[in-house]
Amino acid sequence: MIFTAQRKFKGFTLIELLIVIAILGILAAAVLIAINPTKRQNQAKDTVTKSDMSSLLTALQAYYTAPGTGKYPTTASFTTTNTNPLVVNKDLATIPTPGANKVGANAAYIYTAGPAAGCDNGAGGDCTAASMYYPLNDQASTPNPDIWCWQSSTGKALVVVGGATAAACPAN
Repeated sequence: MIFTAQRKFKGFTLIELLIVIAILGILAAAVLIAINPTKRQNQAKDTVTKSDMSSLLTALQAYYTAPGTGKYPTTASFTTTNTNPLVVNKDLATIPTPGANKVGANAAYIYTAGPAAGCDNGAGGDCTAASMYYPLNDQASTPNPDIWCWQSSTGKALVVVGGATAAACPAN
């Protein structure tokens, strides 16, 4: 009788290790697809945009309701930080800007006074209406970006799908 020495190895074979690594890779890819980090980052940036605009809108309403005012700032005075009436009246310490949330070429929240262009230069009377908007980062698949729009006539801020222009958020 011939005895053969049998060795028992403890451990995994290369094939077993490759199969486990492949399964872990598939699970990691599925988790990343489910979480969608880019979408979450865009939603976070949009939350900052909405929060900043909320501060601006509260200050605008305080400016409008201040005794003896009864009007909104002109568009020209609003865009100049040093002479912005909301800063001068101490309704805001500084005017918030989109910063890292910047979409496209817009480096500031877009403000428009109304009801007509005449109130902007002082020749047409008081600005009794206003609007403000900014493009959102978290977009549906539309060619024009969705915007976060506030109008003084409604007093509400809402998403305008495919807005992207002042015409989609008029000050009236």
